[in-house]
Amino acid sequence: MDDNGYNHLFAFAPTKMTPVRLTSGQWDDIAPAINRDGNRVVFASNRNADWDIYILNLNDGQITRLTDTPEFDGNPAWSPDDQWIVYETLVGEQMEISILSTSNPDQIFQLTDDPAFDGNPAWSPQGREVAFVSNRSGENEIWVINLDKPDEGRFINISQSPNSSENHPAWSADGNQLAWAAQNHSDPDGIYIWDKNQ
Repeated sequence: MDDNGYNHLFAFAPTKMTPVRLTSGQWDDIAPAINRDGNRVVFASNRNADWDIYILNLNDGQITRLTDTPEFDGNPAWSPDDQWIVYETLVGEQMEISILSTSNPDQIFQLTDDPAFDGNPAWSPQGREVAFVSNRSGENEIWVINLDKPDEGRFINISQSPNSSENHPAWSADGNQLAWAAQNHSDPDGIYIWDKNQ
């Protein structure tokens, strides 16, 4: 939420009318994602001049910095077991997707390495796939990384829609469906759903 010229995090419960402030300061905190147990929030912040990934413990208010690089790190998301964070990171001039351990932030693995944009990742509930947005085919489309495959065959173009631009992938709770927003060049904009079992 915009707060005196800065973006900060607030929590809102449907049973309460007033949001609860989570962060404040003369910097921006964006792209929050709450973990499975509901007691931690991972987010991106430029509170130390550079965009890095942080975790806020909702029980005690403690904030832990996970990344410390001059490059942009953002759009984090939790793995289903809360042991890993997937996020987008600028590598040279390329936006790529990496994962890091929440218990050992020095343990980082880069998942993509492509001249195109790769970002906006979403981890599947089963933990073996990561959906993301890439323009490696010429348009922003929804792709999925199969973490059980070690080579280029792990990347699958799910949306395959050259006449539209897709963004914001989100998994269903059982991991069998994937939804995303699409901005079409000729047809009306909309929300699309892919079913992996069909």
